[in-house]
Amino acid sequence: MATIYDIAKAAGVTAATVSYVLSGKGSISQATREKVMRYASELGYRPNLIARSLIKQETHTIGLVIPHIINPFYAGIAETVERSAYARGFRTMITNTYEDERLGAELLEDLAARRVDGIIALPGGLSFSAIQSMIASGLPVICCLWEEEEGQEVSLAVGLDFKRGGQLVAEHLLGLGHRRISVIVDVKANGRIDHHLRFTGCQEALANAACPLDAALVSNGDSSLESGEAAAHQLLHLPNPPTAIFATNDLMAIGAMVAAWKLGMRVPADLSIIGFDNIALAPFTSPPLTTINVDRDRLVKLALDLLLSIIEGKQLEPPPLLAPELIARASTAICPASR
Repeated sequence: MATIYDIAKAAGVTAATVSYVLSGKGSISQATREKVMRYASELGYRPNLIARSLIKQETHTIGLVIPHIINPFYAGIAETVERSAYARGFRTMITNTYEDERLGAELLEDLAARRVDGIIALPGGLSFSAIQSMIASGLPVICCLWEEEEGQEVSLAVGLDFKRGGQLVAEHLLGLGHRRISVIVDVKANGRIDHHLRFTGCQEALANAACPLDAALVSNGDSSLESGEAAAHQLLHLPNPPTAIFATNDLMAIGAMVAAWKLGMRVPADLSIIGFDNIALAPFTSPPLTTINVDRDRLVKLALDLLLSIIEGKQLEPPPLLAPELIARASTAICPASR
């Protein structure tokens, strides 16, 4: 690999002159700059980014920690972060926790050891203590789309008003005349509800409309297609089954649609189904899925703005929660009993 000394020898200048030209510094004549750049190109020179990062104490690299890139929602976030960061002169290192908190803590330490300039962390496999420890070490970490437990707050966060999203779901289904409304919610092995704000928003809106959520109509999933299908299969075999299902993410909602199809039910003629996230697949299901939209581009821009401002030594206030939007499609319709 060519070095600045090779370029200097070929161009007949000093190594210091080559260094100034390559860094864009110094009072070097245009003719000398052009000659140095020509020889650098001919010799196939590539800058030593590792050495440069050690000198400047910056790598122009950010870390992105997500639970599962196989989930289209997180894959979409990863693609948007990578594309947006690249446009702003940064590369992205993407890691998956697989919802394992021990692995998540190791990944944070690994990213710090690789000298990333900052981290965007999505929930699932990351503990608050691991996040706060990393922030305390001086590495900027932006928490993105966390549904914090009550009483716990993340100081640097960009998020969505998940509770309002759950309320929008309930209002939509109630407006269509549904009263037997069920919820498939992501619940972890330890019993912790992962989507508790969207669940709580829906539950409270139903209670406020004098239509309290029946505990028998709540089923657990794990945000996967398979769990959505299994949960819906159970709900639809109840003596008095629901007329509408709210799955707290789109994959479980699509799984519920599969369960209905296997049971010979028509969506939405016999059963309305609504999801949450608005993944790229949602408009292309059969029928197209009604869901709550998360403005991915806006979310990523806010997260990057906040992270890069901290990296540059600026202080910005975390932005207010993004407002969710209900996207009504053909998977929800007037309750059969109301027709």
